[in-house]
Amino acid sequence: MDSVILLMAGKGQRMKKNINKALLDIEGLPLFMYPLNTFLSFGFEIILVVSEEDFKLVSDMNLKNVKIVKGGKTRAESVYNGLKKANGEYILIHDAARAFVDKKTIKNILDIKNNEEAILTYLDVKDTIKIKENNIYKTLKRDDLIAASTPQCASRKIFLEVYQKSIDEKFISSDDISLIEKYRPDIKINYILANEESFKITTPLDYELAKIIGRKFK
Repeated sequence: MDSVILLMAGKGQRMKKNINKALLDIEGLPLFMYPLNTFLSFGFEIILVVSEEDFKLVSDMNLKNVKIVKGGKTRAESVYNGLKKANGEYILIHDAARAFVDKKTIKNILDIKNNEEAILTYLDVKDTIKIKENNIYKTLKRDDLIAASTPQCASRKIFLEVYQKSIDEKFISSDDISLIEKYRPDIKINYILANEESFKITTPLDYELAKIIGRKFK
């Protein structure tokens, strides 16, 4: 059995709503139910990581085949809490805010998964990106850039190792694969292009777009 750690313990302050953005309604369902239902269709063990504030509310939903775990103060702590409760040898870590990950992306992950390697899903960069150096902006070559997405995948053993090291060293990262790059550079990382709808729902404008996309994914 493989496990999915589905993260929804963040504050989502940029959404400017009075509830967790993962609980916002899309076509009659809470946002987080879209990725949850997609992963459940594959038979994964699901570890749903929620905030202290949302724990009772989500628990009262009586979700079937879902293990609900309280998150930590940081994303790293939340992932680590999920890892400690996971039973699968292979782990997919996914942000609930990326509600519309599709089945094709997940199938592509399962086709190449390897306990000795890792997988990063990504989206192509559409904008021209500039970096500031000594108060001067320089243009980066767009063809050399990708935008990290989720799921990000590796064995439970590898993730536990790198997350324990990051916690011990108080190294902060918003990205799971970056910890493997830092602490286990010997691990091969494979790359899978995510579906375009799997953007991170972050702002009120994103939410309006998500409500339109949700009609297709429900």
